[in-house]
Amino acid sequence: MTLRIVADRVIADAAAAFAGFGDVTLHDGRAIGRALLGDCDILLVRSVTRVDATLLAGTPVRFVGTATAGTDHIDEAWLRTHDVAFSAAPGCNARAVGEYVLACVLARAAALGRRPDELSCGIVGCGHAGSAALALLETVGVRCLRNDPPRAAHTPGFVSLAEALTADIVSLHVPLTAAGDHPTTGLIGARAIAGMQPGALLINAARGGIVDEPAWLRAIADGRISAVVDCWAGEPVVSPALLAAAWVATPHIAGHTIDARLRATRQLRTTLEAWCRAQGSAVGTWQPAAAAPLPPLVLPPGDAWATLGAAVTACCSPLAQTVLMRAGLADDTPGTFDRLRAQFGQRREFGIRPVALSQAAPDTSSLLQGLGFSLDTA
Repeated sequence: MTLRIVADRVIADAAAAFAGFGDVTLHDGRAIGRALLGDCDILLVRSVTRVDATLLAGTPVRFVGTATAGTDHIDEAWLRTHDVAFSAAPGCNARAVGEYVLACVLARAAALGRRPDELSCGIVGCGHAGSAALALLETVGVRCLRNDPPRAAHTPGFVSLAEALTADIVSLHVPLTAAGDHPTTGLIGARAIAGMQPGALLINAARGGIVDEPAWLRAIADGRISAVVDCWAGEPVVSPALLAAAWVATPHIAGHTIDARLRATRQLRTTLEAWCRAQGSAVGTWQPAAAAPLPPLVLPPGDAWATLGAAVTACCSPLAQTVLMRAGLADDTPGTFDRLRAQFGQRREFGIRPVALSQAAPDTSSLLQGLGFSLDTA
């Protein structure tokens, strides 16, 4: 029996990666609906597709995979009670998110005229993405305050949310949850924002809905804090006022790199292979096409922090993307958010981009290598 697979067309290399399991049809993730699932065995989505009883009840779908780390768009309880297998891709985008946060912090330090190692950052949520951001920030000397109540219950070294909010920069990395012991919907509201330092920067590279956007906007308007908004409560619709007021505004691309998407595809394939073998179904092979090597990034000798900032900005430049996002959304054309996301998602991670340094100082080389860059100092 040939399996029928419906997949979001933005999943990296989806047609080739899953062809060995059956017949694959690709669709716009926002357009995946019941009409497409009448003979579908396997559904592969991203965060733009809500998967629940409304979509799946009465369909033959037996396996759902999401090429994302977050799963708030999936009704996992419904899948379990209806014997539908499920797989996500935890950690697939952690490195990309960490690099985005580092780029924002380095840009903030430059704007303030301060060294990165003079700043502190509260990391709220220390799972895959939060830990990746923390490791990169600590590599450049940023003092990090870790907040993660579930982990704090059995591991030392964590602080309360109130203490994490006292840092110069606060970066959010929690899942969006409305229930359980530690719900995060509206976690950062007016009271939490009031506990932040005047002039602090709040980064949301987690999920829209974690921050109370009206409260955030009021604090920005009052000049109390600044904002990096990568995740929006109404995606793909964004608040025009918050878009205009944010220091950095990007279309949910912190974790959206070519490398992160390919990791997600590999993770889904691994789980799907096991499921297909258990069903007695065919399992094909797949090897993603090798990407063309990137030319070395040539950096002149100079101050270590300036060189570091230039290397990071060449790979990830949220400030430049903010200009493009504001211009792109100015005419309110439908689909612009997703178009910009696809455009910005061609980014590659640090480890893919070689750096050529002329007479590099040891501290510069050490910093760049610590962040994952490969160096050519010839």
